[in-house]
Amino acid sequence: MEVAERIQRFITEDVLFGDAPASLTPQTPLLDGLIDSLGLMELVAFLEDEFGVEVNDEDITADRFRTVADIERLVIDKGAGKAGAE
Repeated sequence: MEVAERIQRFITEDVLFGDAPASLTPQTPLLDGLIDSLGLMELVAFLEDEFGVEVNDEDITADRFRTVADIERLVIDKGAGKAGAE
C-alpha cells in the first residue's frame, strides 16, 4: 500500500472514525475543520510508528499537514515510506 493510501486510511478510520467525506483525496484540505488538534497529534504518532520517522515540533506546520499529499511529502523527505509496509 502506498504512503498516501496508508495515511488516508488512518485519517478516515482512526481520526475521523469513518466519518470522512466520500471525496477525501490526497488534495482534500485537512486543516479547514476536518482534523482538530487532537487528531493532528494522533496523526503525528501514527506517522512516527508506521513509517519510523521522527516528526519534530518544527515539522508540524500548516504547509506540511495541509493535505494528505503534503504529509506524504514530509514522510518521504524524512527518508521513510518503506517501514511498516505490508
